[in-house]
Amino acid sequence: MMTKFKLMAGALALSGVAMLGGCATLEEGAAELVAETRHATLTGAQVVGRGDPDGYATADLTVTDELNQVCYDVNNVRNLGSVTSVRIHRGAPGATGPAVLNLSQANEGGWKNCVGRAEWTEDRIESNPAAYYIQINTSDYPNGAIRGQFAFN
Repeated sequence: MMTKFKLMAGALALSGVAMLGGCATLEEGAAELVAETRHATLTGAQVVGRGDPDGYATADLTVTDELNQVCYDVNNVRNLGSVTSVRIHRGAPGATGPAVLNLSQANEGGWKNCVGRAEWTEDRIESNPAAYYIQINTSDYPNGAIRGQFAFN
C-alpha cells in the first residue's frame, strides 16, 4: 500500500514539473495558473512623437495577489537597435506618463522575470490595464522606440 502511495505521489510530482517545464521559474508557472494576464503589442506608431517605424515586440504582464508578485515577459522583439531600457509607465494612449516599473534583463537575454509586489505599487493595473503602457527605448530612440498599451488577454 505504501509503495502505491509513493508511486502515485512521484507521478503527480513529475506531472507538475512537466506542466511547468516551459516556464522560466516555478513562480512564473504558478503565477500563470492563479492570475489574469495583460497583453501589449508594441510598435513605433504608438510612441508619442516619433518611434522606430519598423520596431515590434509583444509583452505579457501577470499580476498575482496570491503569490504577491508581478511577472513580465517581453518577447518577439524585432528590428530594434541597442535597447537601453524597458519600462512600464502610467499613461493613457497618446499621452506620456511616469515610469512605474523598470524591467531588468534576464540572464539569458530578453526581459522575463517576476518581482515582488513591494516593487510594484500600481495595483490599479489589475482593473484598468489600458491606463498603463510598456515602452522600449534604444540608443537611436532614447524617448521611445516602441510602445504598447496593456489590455486583458
